[in-house]
Amino acid sequence: MSRFFNPKHPQWFRDWQIKFYNSKPWKELRDEVRRERQMRCEVCHKLIKGKSICDHKIEITPDNYKDDRITLNKDNIQLMHIECHNTKTFYQPQEFEPKEKRNV
Repeated sequence: MSRFFNPKHPQWFRDWQIKFYNSKPWKELRDEVRRERQMRCEVCHKLIKGKSICDHKIEITPDNYKDDRITLNKDNIQLMHIECHNTKTFYQPQEFEPKEKRNV
């Protein structure tokens, strides 16, 4: 699991992330979000049939990790396909050109 965490963060924070994402409060919130949003990706609006990610809109960082308004707030969570999440997370502006512009 730790291989997915940002290597720019200190080791203590990556350890905290592993503990947090395996915690009962996070798993309950994640499951509630999936039920309420009916497994529909909030980016592309398609039904998620495989794995999904409950992504924090405001990223959890070493500066805000103790703030439950960020870590355990449903309004800060978006349900996404893995593909949509990876596009958001690993987006490189110089490498991405929106489809609308490609067809012009």
